[in-house]
Amino acid sequence: MLVLAVYATAQEGAGLRAGAATLLELGAGKVAAAVALCSALARRPRPGAVLLFGVCGAFPARHLAAGGGLAVGDLCVVGEDLLADEGAENEDGFQSLAELGLGEIGPFAADPTLSARAAEILGGAPVLRGATVSRCSGTEALSAEIARRTGALVETMEGAAVALACRTFGVPLVHLRCVSNLTGERARAGWRCAEAADKARRAAAEVLDRLA
Repeated sequence: MLVLAVYATAQEGAGLRAGAATLLELGAGKVAAAVALCSALARRPRPGAVLLFGVCGAFPARHLAAGGGLAVGDLCVVGEDLLADEGAENEDGFQSLAELGLGEIGPFAADPTLSARAAEILGGAPVLRGATVSRCSGTEALSAEIARRTGALVETMEGAAVALACRTFGVPLVHLRCVSNLTGERARAGWRCAEAADKARRAAAEVLDRLA
């Protein structure tokens, strides 16, 4: 199966041992990711699957209704993703595009079979919901609000856009992330960006080897 392996930044994708996969750096954020991926998927031959990988922030236990959550350095598979901050902020709080009747926010699903296979390859990594944001949650208030409103365990800046592009073109998606930091107060985030990028890249290489 021809796989298109995509990532946001050079730090995440540099040096990936891709085998038979094609590599594409999307750029950071929803707009860059959507434009780059749609341009690639519009060309023939279309890949049999897209593998998105990179780093993510994880909502800390203190912001999750059920507690728990992931730690810095954990791998996960994002089984579904939604657009967390597309909408309007007003006196009554946040209203999403869907609540305003202006569009769809998801959740947009990755391929369940590929996601389960990737989780198995990675030793039982959790399959979970992600939230895609335009601004990362670097305050306690914003982190807690997005975690509560979305039910997500991790946040990224590209996931839902990539998932929607894949759905539009009928291409299965598998989405891997490694936690580089906790959201909320930045002094408590435990940043490990380089280590998480390396771990995500190695995980992507392992999944690519086994999915081929």
